[in-house]
Amino acid sequence: MMSFRSVAQRVLTLTLALSVSACLMDSAIDGSENAAVSLTITSPSSASAMDTSDPAVSLAGNAGSDMGVFKVSWANDRGGEGVANGTDSWQTASIALELGENKITVTAEDTAGATTSRSIVVNRESGQTGSATLSWTAPTARTDGSPLTNLAGYKVFYGRLSGIYDYQIDINNPGISTYVVENLVSGDWYFALTAYDSEGLESERSNEVQSTSRPTPGFPRRNSKYRDC
Repeated sequence: MMSFRSVAQRVLTLTLALSVSACLMDSAIDGSENAAVSLTITSPSSASAMDTSDPAVSLAGNAGSDMGVFKVSWANDRGGEGVANGTDSWQTASIALELGENKITVTAEDTAGATTSRSIVVNRESGQTGSATLSWTAPTARTDGSPLTNLAGYKVFYGRLSGIYDYQIDINNPGISTYVVENLVSGDWYFALTAYDSEGLESERSNEVQSTSRPTPGFPRRNSKYRDC
């Protein structure tokens, strides 16, 4: 019995994709650390860094001191500063964010003048998405040389890590040889392709291609046919 195991010529071009990695950075702890003053940031994240596509963020948390907390203030290294509402339990107003990394430092000061500071890096992503155009040549024969007469479609596999494909698109039209993958958030993306026949027999995955932030002139063609099993 003939089986359907490998695709024909592979993905050739990848003409558009974003590759701005949304990476986290470790935040620093600034200011003098005084055991008498405690300070924590609890919202919107207790982590040292976070990503958001929102144009502004509001921070909240807790502070304490044996001497009593006098005030809690904040400053963004990309611009802007202010005083939070509350002391032991505090919350800032909306803090405007620039695109990219915003290091926001919160400082608690007690009535004796002792201070403690904590920082969080808020990475504002653009919120824009990109697309990738994949092109290939339809297979016409199996690996034993016999004609392939019942090609039924293709499957596109893609994901954020090489060899790990979290997403799949079924193209149930054998006449299609170009497909645009939409709504790709910024960052690197990896793609592979399979073909399948009307009996459900599916090829092996093609070579993998990766999107980048610059136009990719093309990927080498690699011929492959279907083989007996």
